Amino acid sequence: MDKKTRISITVRGKVLRVTKQKGGWFEIDAGNGKVIAAHFKNYNVNIPTELKGRTIIADGVAQKQFIADDQQHFAGDTVAGKKQHSVKTNPKKRLTFEVKGLMVD
Repeated sequence: MDKKTRISITVRGKVLRVTKQKGGWFEIDAGNGKVIAAHFKNYNVNIPTELKGRTIIADGVAQKQFIADDQQHFAGDTVAGKKQHSVKTNPKKRLTFEVKGLMVD
């Protein structure tokens, strides 16, 4: 991805687990201990839990998670200078993938 935040790409990987059947939420093994959180663009898609452990080929848009800088503030902070919100991102889950099409290998 280099310096881009979003790219259209085809991904091949093993499904680690199905998070939610409705909407097609699942996790793909990205190698080196990294995980890609994936979901379908169309929420009306239902995927079976038996997809776990299967190799898939998915076409869609990969996107890096946005992490706000410490100097930025969030709307609704009542106390000036006090950070009330914290964004904790797991370094192993920094990519999200919006699936347009899926094929089980």
